[in-house]
Amino acid sequence: DRPRPRPRERLPGAEAALPLGAMSELRQRKGEVDQEAKDEEIQRLKAELEVQKKKAEGSEEDKGKRFLEEVNQALEQNKPGGVKGLSNQAKQFKEALVKDPMNMDLIFQLGVAYALDQQWDKAINVLMRGWKRIKEFDNRSVRTEFLMCLSQASEREKKFKQALAVMHDIEDVEDEDMQKNLESLRCRVYLQNGDMQKGLAALKEAIDGMAFDKASAVWANLIGPLKKAGAYDVSKSNMLALAETDANKEVLEAMEKLVAYRDVYFQQSQPQPMNASRKYTLAGMIIAAVCIALYILYILESASLSKLKLDQK
Repeated sequence: DRPRPRPRERLPGAEAALPLGAMSELRQRKGEVDQEAKDEEIQRLKAELEVQKKKAEGSEEDKGKRFLEEVNQALEQNKPGGVKGLSNQAKQFKEALVKDPMNMDLIFQLGVAYALDQQWDKAINVLMRGWKRIKEFDNRSVRTEFLMCLSQASEREKKFKQALAVMHDIEDVEDEDMQKNLESLRCRVYLQNGDMQKGLAALKEAIDGMAFDKASAVWANLIGPLKKAGAYDVSKSNMLALAETDANKEVLEAMEKLVAYRDVYFQQSQPQPMNASRKYTLAGMIIAAVCIALYILYILESASLSKLKLDQK
């Protein structure tokens, strides 16, 4: 007999042959499953990104607290007085400068250390030695910071003409934050010298593009010079126009009150005999300032909550 052909061996794991229609349906189902898996993965990644975004931005309460910290920092920068003795940093730079009196880097560092201690007269004495040698610094930003520190110190010591003369030598910079600080200083110096128009123009540049809460802090910190130059009413009208919402207008009013309490408090806190009446006055002003700060926080949180409700609708 002829040998019978051996049956074709089936490969391990091979599936039984399917009709053509059944194979097509299987592929379609497989494709749908793959697409569903991809969609689920995309949604998962989106959710993770949203969580990371919220963490980066922080809660509305955190934003409000950060804002109050920025306001406090801005107001504190104009606090009179300061450290009566030398800080360790100032002592180190002073000793180094004695050994190398012509070193421009040390002159700059010691001047800044004095400024941080709010010993403006000492800062002026040191930085004046480097004013006319400013071109020895190759870096424009360093030159700008040096002269800004000298101009600010001169303004604090009520040497307004000197502050203005130094200001004329200051160059603009590319760094946005530094340029904003420069415009704010320009505003103050121009106003202290009675130049209302240039002061208002500098204020406009200083707050241009800022969030309203930060812009209002910058404006509030300049209320004194604005009033002195007769520019307060115009500047407040401009700020109210920028406010747009009632909540922002309330923040502006509260900020103004906070600055007023700040100024009176710093005047009252100057070294003088402390009787019982004076202690109660200072305590009352501190409580009032805290209440205003909390009120600002409340306004910001209420505005954020209202916006959230509108967005949900």
